[in-house]
Amino acid sequence: MYICGTCKKEINDLPQGSTKCQFCGGRILFKQRPPVVKTLKAR
Repeated sequence: MYICGTCKKEINDLPQGSTKCQFCGGRILFKQRPPVVKTLKAR
């Protein structure tokens, strides 16, 4: 899942080799990170 940097819409599936937003044509896409919290052990 990707998020467009211009219009902030979520894009579920990108066509192979495409780097454009399907809604606005913007070329800045961010990959959405999973909501996982990492816990580290203190030294």
